Amino acid sequence: MRIFHGNELIFKFMLINVSTGIAMGMMNFIIPVYALSLNATSTEIGLIKGISGIGDLLVVLPAGILVDYFGSNRMYSVSAIFGAAIIMSVSFATDPGLLLLIMVFFGMSRTLRITSLNADFFKNMSTIGLQKGGWFKGSMTLGGSFIGPIIGGIAAIAMGFTSYFAFTSAFLLVPLMVILTRSSRRNPIELKNPSLTDASNHYKSLAKNRTLVSATVIESVNSAFFITFTTFITVLVIRDMGLSPDIAATLITLKGGATVFVVFFCGQLLRRNNNNLYLFSFAVTILALLLLGMSKNTFLLAVASVVTGIGSGFLTLINFTRVGNIEGEKGKIAGIFSLGFGTGAIVGPILGGIIGDVFGIQAIFLAFMLPFGALALYTFMDGRKRN
Repeated sequence: MRIFHGNELIFKFMLINVSTGIAMGMMNFIIPVYALSLNATSTEIGLIKGISGIGDLLVVLPAGILVDYFGSNRMYSVSAIFGAAIIMSVSFATDPGLLLLIMVFFGMSRTLRITSLNADFFKNMSTIGLQKGGWFKGSMTLGGSFIGPIIGGIAAIAMGFTSYFAFTSAFLLVPLMVILTRSSRRNPIELKNPSLTDASNHYKSLAKNRTLVSATVIESVNSAFFITFTTFITVLVIRDMGLSPDIAATLITLKGGATVFVVFFCGQLLRRNNNNLYLFSFAVTILALLLLGMSKNTFLLAVASVVTGIGSGFLTLINFTRVGNIEGEKGKIAGIFSLGFGTGAIVGPILGGIIGDVFGIQAIFLAFMLPFGALALYTFMDGRKRN
């Protein structure tokens, strides 16, 4: 295709990310629906979604080491096959407790996959070009927050859970064809001898990198909200408002579509100092959270979903560009950055589930105004110090 002439590498990354993202988007949508079918409470649904973050944290740092020493392609292939098997096994969960256990392994496979992809992209960012940095994350968002929920909403109505999970796992295996094509054109990889001491020292030095730490904290809050939103907007729409699953899928898709637009088309707004763009993102997100927490009008919920997607898109764009420019072994950098996702994946839905049972589902969205407000205040004060 002429449009991708000279951009074959980023095109292949995008193919992998879109297909992987579709599988993740379908899973993010269906898990709370499946949990509701098992009569799970809001707290149990929060635990089911949050426990996958435990799986993330268990392997996130080892994943960075494994990627550096065995290669991104190998580790991605293993994680895709493992992940597909885990997705298929979800249909055998007959109670919330068993679903909880399965989701731990789901989180493990997810982190191996994300760390492998991020590390490989960071290694090739200089070749691809910073101006296309948003395309990588945007393609994942396109699959996970836009196409995936659309397909998931249709599939949830058209087929049973077992068929749904089989269909989802197929999307996770499609990228293996791209991976094998890329691997066959490369020279054989010479494996390094892993040194735990060197790895530990490198992690310690990276933990002192202010840019990486700051981006990881923001990624944690952003990820916590993303996972919590996709979980409890579904509960709000289906259980509390008595509407169909496709309405919930539409709201998730609107949020994802706004994020995709920002990540793909707003890269030119990035500056060397992005404090003002951070503040804008936090401000619009807080306003949208207020709307999500106060209204049950579907149109207003749709508007709020779009606005949160815009805020999330800018945070993603800034963070990914900042982390991609950090010097060092990319597997370990991606591993530390993934700590933000894992931490958010645990804290967000678990606390959200508890808040939902005690104060109501919409109180979950109001509660997220606190961490976003804290980040806005810190960013404002930090900007004044630098100036």
